[in-house]
Amino acid sequence: MVRPPNPSLNDRSYRKLDLIIGRQLRADNRTRPNLLHFFAQRGAIALLALTLCPLRPAWADALEKQVKFDYLDKVLTLRHFYSGEHLKFNSNGTLQGNAPIGPWTLDGQIEVEDIHLQGARLVIKGRRIHRTLDTQSNLEDRLKTLGNSNDKKQKELKKELLHLTAEIDIELPGEEPDEKDVTSAIHAVFLTNSESMIDIVPSYWHAYFAKQEGKPFSLPDQKKESVSYFKVGGGVSPPRLVTQPDPEYSEEARKAKYQGTVVLFMIVNASGAPTKLQIVRPVGLGLDEKAVAAVSTWKFTPAQKDGEPVPVAINVEVSFRLY
Repeated sequence: MVRPPNPSLNDRSYRKLDLIIGRQLRADNRTRPNLLHFFAQRGAIALLALTLCPLRPAWADALEKQVKFDYLDKVLTLRHFYSGEHLKFNSNGTLQGNAPIGPWTLDGQIEVEDIHLQGARLVIKGRRIHRTLDTQSNLEDRLKTLGNSNDKKQKELKKELLHLTAEIDIELPGEEPDEKDVTSAIHAVFLTNSESMIDIVPSYWHAYFAKQEGKPFSLPDQKKESVSYFKVGGGVSPPRLVTQPDPEYSEEARKAKYQGTVVLFMIVNASGAPTKLQIVRPVGLGLDEKAVAAVSTWKFTPAQKDGEPVPVAINVEVSFRLY
């Protein structure tokens, strides 16, 4: 080694410095191949990963962008009111596995918070909307009716409603689905804007939705059979209630401390049994179904006309109160 002149170093110091530098050079020579091997190995792994997991094709990105534009932040209505946090469907709308069906006011609608393609599947994530109705029978989102109250219980309820989430996983046809395939699969699971709620709700909701949608409504059997009934008055006495089991409270309404009065139309037949029940004024949160279930078990002494039992149409109120 050629030593540059340095008046501060003697020969002994130079020899010590030579020893240190020599060690470092030998260490560098050993380290360099290891480092080259390390980076070569990592590069091979990265290349293998790119080979095994190719980038998503441009058509998939474009399709997902369009789907997000069409459905993000929209409210979708399930054709069947399945409850549960995770639901999987075939492309024709049939459910994979089993799930209980609940009231549409609890399990029928989802506000889309995320929607994306995952291979040949469409994944929709959103918040389940709990529906209530105001005094004019207009639909409300229970979460939005709570506002920004500082009440502790209201805040807890709001938190619970925010966490009512659902993930809908829909199988798409083929490995490279197009926009038509995606739209068809979504419409197989969810109601379209041009369709009526009358087509998917239980029959006792038909009168309510016919009025909301401005459509004519008649009792199912009146078109096919000669069904006649009377109204109270003009020589027709009212039916008298004999047994009246109380309705159950839905768990969701109980948690929310939600109260209201459901108005039902029905025909009490000549045997004193309630028939043809229709919801006239609902309240939501699953209480309407509870009212129908309870009233269906009521027993009456039938209405009378000229001393004979006759079918009669009446409205009844079913109140839900927490004490």
